[in-house]
Amino acid sequence: MDLKVKILKAVANEKRVKIMNILHKNGRMELREIARIMDIPEATACRHLKILENVNFVKSTIQNGIAEYWINNDKSLTINQKVLAIVCDQ
Repeated sequence: MDLKVKILKAVANEKRVKIMNILHKNGRMELREIARIMDIPEATACRHLKILENVNFVKSTIQNGIAEYWINNDKSLTINQKVLAIVCDQ
């Protein structure tokens, strides 16, 4: 599938857009905190975050069994930067 289509599908979900806004506002966050703010199970939050990670909107790390996520601000990903500017009202 074309990368542009994957990117648009990733942001064609209200919960994923909300997650992106939460990460944009708060910076690096633990999975459990994102799930708590969203009022959704951690497994659901993780599934949405993996979709966003697959198109490079977010990055993650796992340390001591705790998953953390943050917005990928890589300026070389120009289409992602444009989409982030739209969905996060930058």
